[in-house]
Amino acid sequence: MQSTENHPHNSALEELRFLTPAQVRSLRNQFGTPVYVYNERMLESQAQKMLDFPNAYGLTVYYSLKGGASGAIIRIFDRLGLYFDASSIWEVSRAMAVGVKPSKILLTAQEVPADLGAFVERGMEFNACSLAQLELYGRRFPGRDVSIRVNPGEGTGFINRLTSGGKRSSFGIWHEYLEEAKRLVTKYSLNVRRIHHHIGSGHDPEKWLHIAEATLTCAKKFGPVSIINLGGGFRVKALKTEHEVDYREIGERLRSLFERHAEETGTKPHLEVEPGTFLVANCGSLVTSVRDVVSTGADGYSFVKIDAGLTEVIRPGFYGSLHPLVSIPANERPAVASKEYVVTGHTCIAGDTLTVAVRDPETVVPQRLAQTEIGDLLVVERAGGYCSSMNMKNFNSFPEAPEVLLRKEGAFELIRKRQTLEQMTQNELLPKDLMIAAAA
Repeated sequence: MQSTENHPHNSALEELRFLTPAQVRSLRNQFGTPVYVYNERMLESQAQKMLDFPNAYGLTVYYSLKGGASGAIIRIFDRLGLYFDASSIWEVSRAMAVGVKPSKILLTAQEVPADLGAFVERGMEFNACSLAQLELYGRRFPGRDVSIRVNPGEGTGFINRLTSGGKRSSFGIWHEYLEEAKRLVTKYSLNVRRIHHHIGSGHDPEKWLHIAEATLTCAKKFGPVSIINLGGGFRVKALKTEHEVDYREIGERLRSLFERHAEETGTKPHLEVEPGTFLVANCGSLVTSVRDVVSTGADGYSFVKIDAGLTEVIRPGFYGSLHPLVSIPANERPAVASKEYVVTGHTCIAGDTLTVAVRDPETVVPQRLAQTEIGDLLVVERAGGYCSSMNMKNFNSFPEAPEVLLRKEGAFELIRKRQTLEQMTQNELLPKDLMIAAAA
């Protein structure tokens, strides 16, 4: 077995976050595996933590729908008073389909839909993310309120792929072009209601505060701007060995920046934030079954093969982001020694590995699990965000996994069925000459 001494982040034996071993077994018996399960009580608790975020002149919390667009989760957050950040008109439509009012949705998208006007007229807010988007909106809605997303020239994220500000990023109007943005605002008699940035996911909170200050300075260019939206990207602690950020302390320092801005400008801006990960990540688990356990010899690795993978959780292979992994015996048995395993998924591609180095999906690093056998279960924790909504859907023709909500009273309720083959292929068409003739 190869040494993992240089990877202490993988040495701790992880534990279940909110399920019990008995519940894990019950979920497999009732719904099959793989299956996502979300904790309603924890979702509400995380939402309340963000609603309590320190602020000087008012706060609106947006849920970033790309983190997970399950209708049940949207309804839970809508009921609590959260608003919704959409990255496509399709996310807007999904939210509206389960009862969210258009006025509670802000569209911040790379692609402007052809029918943008119909949604704006219904009350949806629009965030211009480029000069072309700003001009398009101005031509269509002269004299209206508008929001502007700014690329402040720098960003911060867990890795480069998750950094949404700076020269490598196409998101937002580059800060050196704000004079051109002002010209368009004047040309179309627009009122800049909101200045927005989102500079990365899993950001460095100290750098985020620094860029927040720059965003407040940017707002001065457009006169009295009533809303400052600082995006999301708040880190959460997943692994036992990770550091937990004190966002209340960060929020108090941000409050001071807003108060100083008010003293300098006479404007008391309303704060908006758009968390996705923070609200949902640790509120969800993916329950899987162990299908095989193999080895590549004394100098190699021991592998646990599960019935999920890139089709359910792509973050390790795409970002080098680790998830806590917990092995649960199929039947109660005496505690056994732990062992280091490489956990691999069920797709036929070499990169389907959940145990990699932090920020480096190219390097395999075993994680320590309770000794695991074929037929046991393996729970992937921190699976509430960017798992069901972001994966290699239907690769190898695996169906979408079902989703279950653990209600506050303790019952499990199905909120998305497992996809069928018919649903997977329902939009395919065969030319007549390729159709199989009906049997006589």
